[in-house]
Amino acid sequence: MPSRRPTAATASDIARREGLDLGDISRYQRRDRRARRSRGRKPTVLQAVTRFATTGLGIPRATAISHAERWATSRITEPDEALEWIRLLGLGGLDTALRLRRKGVTPAMEKTRRESEEQARRDARAAQERVWAEIAARYRPGVAAHLRLNGVTPAMLDRVIDGKTADQLLHEGRPVQIVINALRETHD
Repeated sequence: MPSRRPTAATASDIARREGLDLGDISRYQRRDRRARRSRGRKPTVLQAVTRFATTGLGIPRATAISHAERWATSRITEPDEALEWIRLLGLGGLDTALRLRRKGVTPAMEKTRRESEEQARRDARAAQERVWAEIAARYRPGVAAHLRLNGVTPAMLDRVIDGKTADQLLHEGRPVQIVINALRETHD
């Protein structure tokens, strides 16, 4: 019958057997997993991006890892910065993030720029809605909506058709589609 292999001796067992005094070796001894995790080490860019992509974006793990590897090999070394860029530009926005970074743009600056652009778009849309509301008040119900659906702009209403503006023709009660067709002919 084969003999059992002896269990591996620890450093303290060997030191005791040899008569050596190693002093306090407690800080070099293995700890359980929870003790190692509680040190508070920050995750790497690879770990942070992989976790965000799989849990936050719902991307399959293999795809998330391939994106995370690209982010990890870039010059962005801080996981928090990488995640901010991903939230702004998406997972595939690494090249844009690096280009902006070279220009000295931070994620916060880019976020502010994007928010101000979005606010400007909302303001322009609101101004356009006010103009169309004024136009709708001038004519019979549904005329403004019909004009708008057919691509007529407020500036087009000032075009002259047969000696009168489109606005005057609509006020006179001319059919909307006839005025729209006439505007298209004068546009060409």
